[in-house]
Amino acid sequence: MRADIISIGTEILMGELVDTNAPYLAAQLPPMGIELQRISQTKDDIGMLVETLQQAWQRSDLVLTTGGLGPTDDDLTREAIAQLAGESLYVDHQSLEHLKEVFNQRGSSMPDANIKQANLIHSARTILNAIGTAPGWWMEKDGKIIVAMPGPPREMHTMWESEVLPQLHRIVPETVILTRNFKTNGLGESALNELIAPLFHLPNAELGMYAQAQGVHVRVRVQAQNNEEALRLLSPIESELRSLIGEYIWGVDEQILEEQVGKELIRHGLTLATMESCTGGLLAHTITQVPGSSNYFKGGIVAYSIDMKIDGGVAPNLIRDYGVVSPQVAQDMARAAKDRMGADIGIGITGVAGPNEIEGNPVGTVHIGLAHPGGILHFSRRYPSQRAIVKQRATTQTLIEVWNLLNQMKGK
Repeated sequence: MRADIISIGTEILMGELVDTNAPYLAAQLPPMGIELQRISQTKDDIGMLVETLQQAWQRSDLVLTTGGLGPTDDDLTREAIAQLAGESLYVDHQSLEHLKEVFNQRGSSMPDANIKQANLIHSARTILNAIGTAPGWWMEKDGKIIVAMPGPPREMHTMWESEVLPQLHRIVPETVILTRNFKTNGLGESALNELIAPLFHLPNAELGMYAQAQGVHVRVRVQAQNNEEALRLLSPIESELRSLIGEYIWGVDEQILEEQVGKELIRHGLTLATMESCTGGLLAHTITQVPGSSNYFKGGIVAYSIDMKIDGGVAPNLIRDYGVVSPQVAQDMARAAKDRMGADIGIGITGVAGPNEIEGNPVGTVHIGLAHPGGILHFSRRYPSQRAIVKQRATTQTLIEVWNLLNQMKGK
């Protein structure tokens, strides 16, 4: 089965609202063996909406829409589907009574404008909205299906999970598409491509790569009649992939970097402490987002000023001789964090988040120090000059370097 997703709303195209519905639905389809053809966004215009629906209708067996089911004049999804089907709208009295009851339970009478939410066509049936006023539509015609769901994510998720998904499971042929993402660091896309090139032409699998802040992700996708068969197809591919690039893989699927670092710290029986300047505590915040991080994270110091760095144990002569934004100071911040908090590993981060240069260092300059039982390392990076990006990239890179260090300790 092939599918299209259409996100409806002028506010999406104007950048006022981020469309989270389409990615959510896109992730739901592969496990059912439904192949997504296209994701479209269209504004609240009847002509453009009908045109977008027609194109999706011609291309796919299943069309999923979100948005445009409200009571206002610019909510036009029902009208557009009716035009596509060549049918007239009528007020479905059962839906109308349900709407009135919803408003009655809220202690108010239903405005006349909401009557349009009870509109229906003969090829469609309503889908219960358990937490909102806008019922969805399930329309079947000419062997194809349109499912219209509300735009608010909470309403859409509930309708999808409780009403739409069970119905699709009853009608979709028994096919499973299983996807696994291997998250790597240490190699660029070109180098990674060379190593795994033999796997790109397997007859029963599809491979792809895409860059992320934590490194390059390698996606493996297989299709089978059921989940057991899909796992059997995936298993030898995963084994071969790990034999080729296993040393660069830090996580799989939903695993997150800070969680993987925490697991390695626990496995090695090591603790961690931080002293941050340009990241302003973002590293400590990220580390402590993991439940149980108190088992390995001693604490952190946000040493934003020179005085705070010195009070935290950084040698004043290093700041004087090399500048506050330097590899030497980053290393000493790491040493000071390690010593002051009695940790096995200390991290120091200093840099220029922006918007102005510091000591002649351009915005985006970051130095990372890593003090560990075997010595002190440092890493220097240049990031794009947006302040938030500098802080986030520096935090991510630091976690990567800690993971690399812990990975090197395996078997020791």
